[in-house]
Amino acid sequence: MSMREKYDSTDFWYTFINSLHNEGLSAGRGELEMDEEMQKKLLAYLKENIEKGVTNEETVLPPTLSDYLSRFPQEMLPKLQSLAESFLDTDPDNGPASVLLATVAYTEMGSIGSLPFVGKALTLVPKDLCLNLLIIYKYGRNCGAAEQIILTVLENVFEWAKQQDNSARYHEVRNFYRRHRVTPYSVYTRLKTFDKRYWEKREGDRIMGIGEGKGTIGKCRDLISEEQAAFNKVMVEESDNPNIFGKETSENTDFWDAYLDTLEDRGLSVPRWKLVPKVQEKLLDYFKTKIEAGVIDGLTTLPSQLPEYVPLFPDAMLLELREFAEEVYEKQPENGAAAKMLAVIEQKGYITFNEQAITLAPNDAEICFYAISYNTSLTLLEKLFERAQRRGESELYHWLVRLYKEIGTTPCVSYRKLMKSSEGNVELITRYKALIVQAQQTFEHRLEQEPDDWYALRGLGDIYETLGETELTQKYPWEGHSDTKIAWQQKAWVGRKLPDFSATPLDGTPISVSDYRGKMLVLNFCAKWCGFCAPEIPYLKKVYEEHHDKGLEVIGVSLDENEAELCEFIDAHDIPWPNIFDGKGWESDLARYFGINSVPSQWLIDRDGTIISVGTRRETLGQLVKWAEASRVGNLVPDFSAVDVDGNLVSPSAYRGKVVLLYFWTSQDYCEKELTYMDAVYQKYHTKGFDIVDVNIAGWKNEEDFHRLLSKKNYQGHHIYDGGKLKQGPLAQQFAIQEIPTLLLIDTDGKIIDARSGKVHSPEAWTARLEKLVATHLGM
Repeated sequence: MSMREKYDSTDFWYTFINSLHNEGLSAGRGELEMDEEMQKKLLAYLKENIEKGVTNEETVLPPTLSDYLSRFPQEMLPKLQSLAESFLDTDPDNGPASVLLATVAYTEMGSIGSLPFVGKALTLVPKDLCLNLLIIYKYGRNCGAAEQIILTVLENVFEWAKQQDNSARYHEVRNFYRRHRVTPYSVYTRLKTFDKRYWEKREGDRIMGIGEGKGTIGKCRDLISEEQAAFNKVMVEESDNPNIFGKETSENTDFWDAYLDTLEDRGLSVPRWKLVPKVQEKLLDYFKTKIEAGVIDGLTTLPSQLPEYVPLFPDAMLLELREFAEEVYEKQPENGAAAKMLAVIEQKGYITFNEQAITLAPNDAEICFYAISYNTSLTLLEKLFERAQRRGESELYHWLVRLYKEIGTTPCVSYRKLMKSSEGNVELITRYKALIVQAQQTFEHRLEQEPDDWYALRGLGDIYETLGETELTQKYPWEGHSDTKIAWQQKAWVGRKLPDFSATPLDGTPISVSDYRGKMLVLNFCAKWCGFCAPEIPYLKKVYEEHHDKGLEVIGVSLDENEAELCEFIDAHDIPWPNIFDGKGWESDLARYFGINSVPSQWLIDRDGTIISVGTRRETLGQLVKWAEASRVGNLVPDFSAVDVDGNLVSPSAYRGKVVLLYFWTSQDYCEKELTYMDAVYQKYHTKGFDIVDVNIAGWKNEEDFHRLLSKKNYQGHHIYDGGKLKQGPLAQQFAIQEIPTLLLIDTDGKIIDARSGKVHSPEAWTARLEKLVATHLGM
């Protein structure tokens, strides 16, 4: 990647951002390294900015200061606060100092605590860019009752942007705006989607106490066009050729197909900001015609791939499409095409319309697949299989491949989870197995036609492994592929063995994955040019330093193309682990093999070579490593000492000779229900050597409230109060609790028999399994 400067300016702020950009630190999170000299320079720069005062209702403070402030070293915040207060002591109405103090206050106190400071700054410099961007980003995503303020500051930013030339300040604001995407349309969507009364009585904006045109909804509509004028000054020029796609199209050519072809020809995967007015008009007319056509033979005439493209259309197009579909749906509640379009456009608020579309278009498989991408339910999978099968085996093959590639959660995945505790789940297992058999037949028939079909071969490998067909599993092994176009979705790798591979890192020492068996391993796919990768390094180094002596290793897999720049980066960050580099960037052999499509991507592999996670980052990675080690079956349970609510000392060593259930829970209904089931096991086996130690890790402000709960519920066993903050108590931290509930079953020698993190499909079935394990280990 070229190290072209991000902003063309000699101003100190843009020189600072350019330096971060060139170090791969301009985006993302993580504390920025800033020596004392740099801190002094930055403080002097901001002081100079404050002294310049206010011009045209605007300070000259950096517009995106709030974006970086949270990443400054902790010792910088008091210095910035003192700087602002030194001006306010002599001039309480100093606008720039008030803006700086509001920005610092938000970083230290959050959205609620900083409101008085933000409010004061708004009264002094309501049109200030730095302040407006702080409000848009920090408050805009939870606008709630503040939508009028959000729209006002958006209006300020748009008005400012329309007056600007091609300056660094303009590009900084535009980049910030596009990155954070708090827009008039996002406010509009929030109001429409989350007001429950909207569909009960759609008399428009009066429902929310606002008037058409002058109210909030009306203002959203007005500002959408202002947004385009502000940040889309340079549109793709329309060709003089009457054919806007640059190639001949006949009357029989579907307009959507022609549109996708031209995107591919121009190498564009995201159409936002790229649609000239004529194309927008034609696409709108095309979709309106398809919506009006409704459902024919159980299918809409809407084209495929809607979920991939429609949400990326310009906001003005989305608004018009949405309101047209709403109008049609109101007049024709049986119109499945309108319901499907609304489901695609709304995304987060899709559920109602998706359910309607599934019902109204009974042969439409795509809408089922779209719903599965949000909620992988058995019923939806069954509907997808049924609808696809009606249209032929090739259709089912198509959707099976997309399940693996795009979602990663397949019938095999759910089946394997259920089989870990099969009792009580017989009906679910039977239904999932029926889907697996259908998939097996589809892949087998595909191989009869295409013997080398990669998807069918790997799909059968997954199925045979799931069903325990050992010989066939060896014939059709599960593995990745070197072609990114046919790589499985990364989630599909979780729970599988990491395939062996060999490589020679930059240090020249050959390595092989097989050499790491018996150790915890992190594969870190990253790149110097990735703005999110560098901030991850301190977290990964901390995990490495804490666990390396206990058997954890890290292998870096670089997606860089320049070896010299990568080596500089490794030296600058003092990275101690080996790094594999082949200079191919995204075409890196290992990245393509494992289907890596974004970085950083950190894969955690346990000591027996099983992939635990493919997307765990920051502090969560360290927690997951600790949990994997603390819960390893066959190991001694980590020792601890705590006092229960009755004042008794509780320690694993005190329970030698007993089978003990260590149960981490909160005051959720699910946990309390499960504790009731466990009480039955306690009553039956306590006198024979079974005990329960439950640890409450959140839900009660103090131990007295927890006592009152216990007196009402009369739970059996020993009860430990681990503090009022969720998962922050000493035991929750020691065991790195990630999910609720979490439990460990410990045998008479203090070794872990079983471990579980999270809920299960059937608490009753799991309790039956618990009882069997308890009885077995008590020798009964």
